[in-house]
Amino acid sequence: MKKISHPTIEPSQIMPDTYQANLHFIGKMSDEFEFPFEPYQIQRDFMKNLYETIEQKKIGIFESPTGTGKSLSIICSVLKWQRDQKEREEKEIREKMESLKKEVDEPDWVNEQYQQQKVQQLISEKQAATEKVSRRQKRVLKSRKRFKREQNKENSWEGDVGVRYSSSDCSSDSDPGEIEYSNKIYYCSRTHSQLSQFIHEIKKSPYSTVKVTILGSRSNLCINPAVTQLRSNYLVNERCLELRQNSAATNKQEEEEEEKEKKRRKGKCEFYSSRKVRDFSAHILSEIQDIESLVGGAGEARTCPYYSTRAAVPEAEVVLLPYNMMLHRDQRKSLNVRLKDAVVIIDEAHNLIETINEIHSLTIQEKDCVTTHRKLSLYLRKVKARLKPINLLHCKQVIHCVSQISSCFKKLHTQKQPRTYLFTIGDFQTKTDLADINLFDLVKFIRESHLAQKVQGYQDDVMTSSDDVTIHSRSVLADIASLFTCLTNADTAGRVLLVCETESSYLRYISLKSEDPFLPLLRECRSVILAGGTMEPVGEVQQQLLAASSRDVTLFSCGHVIPPQNLLPITLSHGEEMELNFSFEGRKRPGILQEVGNILLQLCQVVPGGVVCFFPSYQCLTDCKTTLQRSGHLDKISKIKTVFCDEAGSKNSDGILESYSKRVRSARAAPGAVNTGAILLSVLGGRMSEGINFSDDLGRCVVVVGLPFANPSDPVLQEKIRYLDSTLKSTEEGRTPGQTYYENKCMKSVNQAIGRAIRHANDFASIVLLDKRYGTERINKKLPAWIRKHLRHSSSLQHTSQTVRDFFKERREDTV
Repeated sequence: MKKISHPTIEPSQIMPDTYQANLHFIGKMSDEFEFPFEPYQIQRDFMKNLYETIEQKKIGIFESPTGTGKSLSIICSVLKWQRDQKEREEKEIREKMESLKKEVDEPDWVNEQYQQQKVQQLISEKQAATEKVSRRQKRVLKSRKRFKREQNKENSWEGDVGVRYSSSDCSSDSDPGEIEYSNKIYYCSRTHSQLSQFIHEIKKSPYSTVKVTILGSRSNLCINPAVTQLRSNYLVNERCLELRQNSAATNKQEEEEEEKEKKRRKGKCEFYSSRKVRDFSAHILSEIQDIESLVGGAGEARTCPYYSTRAAVPEAEVVLLPYNMMLHRDQRKSLNVRLKDAVVIIDEAHNLIETINEIHSLTIQEKDCVTTHRKLSLYLRKVKARLKPINLLHCKQVIHCVSQISSCFKKLHTQKQPRTYLFTIGDFQTKTDLADINLFDLVKFIRESHLAQKVQGYQDDVMTSSDDVTIHSRSVLADIASLFTCLTNADTAGRVLLVCETESSYLRYISLKSEDPFLPLLRECRSVILAGGTMEPVGEVQQQLLAASSRDVTLFSCGHVIPPQNLLPITLSHGEEMELNFSFEGRKRPGILQEVGNILLQLCQVVPGGVVCFFPSYQCLTDCKTTLQRSGHLDKISKIKTVFCDEAGSKNSDGILESYSKRVRSARAAPGAVNTGAILLSVLGGRMSEGINFSDDLGRCVVVVGLPFANPSDPVLQEKIRYLDSTLKSTEEGRTPGQTYYENKCMKSVNQAIGRAIRHANDFASIVLLDKRYGTERINKKLPAWIRKHLRHSSSLQHTSQTVRDFFKERREDTV
């Protein structure tokens, strides 16, 4: 049975006398964990627990609020462990060799020969490994020198006409005899920008000489204009592969004929060369670079950054990559990511379950299905005479399967009202008559014959300007092949959703089980670390991701670096005239939205700088804004703080945020003015609620209106709840797993939003939660510990307003 440890961590009191009292202790810890500056107590605790978790081969769930130096703590702890582990392994080998030599010096006559053989074998293995490393280092040094030398040449591409191209993927760009760096660290995050931020933190750390490569998609790394100008990721990937295969097709004789090579280069990627990829991969490992620097350097060297970063993986000590590349088996395989004995760190892991499910789901529009059927039919008519009998059979079967899927939509259209159906995999195969077709063979045929790419080439011939079917610059057949793969899996948690709507209909494959895709990481890795600023509630992670593993789990949660007096979290259960209940039914009560206007008006009068208010949905935000305009509340608020509002489907979120920030800063520069800043109205789970930095005056007060519970009639949500109830045990409180999941899904959005307020050690802010349900113990338990510990409850708007006023008055006095 797995053991779960809960380190007891208290927030540090960052005061002058504390520094004096702990100088000796800090000095000792600084020797153990190198840090660019004197670490806070919670940073030392974080590093110590993370180090021990990896050392003991445990699974770790680490929560450290934004602004507490989480990234730097991860770097200094993990890279220290990596360095220590390497030294321990080398020392162990040396001691073992010395021990065996001693045994041979004074052997027993029976086992003398056996001991000598063991010594020789160990010495030979050590020498072989050393020689491999030496060869690798010499090759890397040679590549670096060649890269720097060619950087100084003019027209470097023309001077590289005779380069031989590799015909296989990135793995062939490396030495066949090279060894994979053991104890590799994989760091995963959601976006490329977050990976770049982590790169900058490594540069600031004492480990700035570590060998790092950062993996990304072609859309982020490709520098070939013939590829980057394409509008979809699918076409970008396919065009890149096509050009690379053409490049790899050059034989030795053609390399020696310069004129022929120039003619052939038109259908090749001018930036791909196996030698240049090797040289640039060595350059990547010689200096830590973010994506922007890497792409810029590759452009100057006229070589491919996408394949260069992949070629650098075997020798890299740290590999940075987005979630999907680590969490999807096929992606890991294509990148040659080896999990054995590796340490995998997944940062921003608060939505890990949803991310895994999303990665393993796909959507196909009805109109795309119709288009694909017509393309396939035309393609077959054109090439039928040239196809082998078996390929002709497979092609007809693919057309039949696509036709059967399209027919499902037609049946739904016969219904008088829009209908939604949810099928298990077996039921869907029966419904579409796919149960008797060997989908394994069809998937293999589509991939090996490159059918999706070939059919895409007939797009212009299929459609005319009079067609009413929209053409998308991507191949839906690739998605259909992925759907066939999903249907071949014996997955009891897979579902197929068919939705027929007036404007559009679609099919969506849904994975309800997150555990299976995550299991290889738990089995093969030395340690898996899930980290985030807000990991609460962690119960569902343990139930849905870690239950199948018997490994021990460390749960670590620390306080914030700010002193307690810099945070004011408060719940408000009653407005001026009525109880605050913003449930779906509660929002229909007359006057409830006007209460929001009363509360925001009073808060804007006592809060300096910026106020950010989050609503449970865009519809609620729109309804409230309309109500406040009619009641005059919005005009009154706008005289105190300029009002900015996020809108559903808006593409100008960055512009709204920039305008809001400018207004807040301008108000700070004009103290005593009537307008004291700005207020931003946004939505929980929306673009402004995650990853946005509302530090200092940008977020002096965060207001949350209600709880963002998902629509209970959503068929996918209903099926997820049924699945969890049937596979997991109820909690001690008597809540079913489905009910717990439903609440957790809501509270994760709340926790992410309120975490926008405090961003560094000297920041201060108030958090006001508007709804009586925030006063219940069950909801309180799901708030972050550093907020829950200081949470106050109020049933009076007047009392709340006065409390907030006093809070900011004290902060002004502290800064004087």
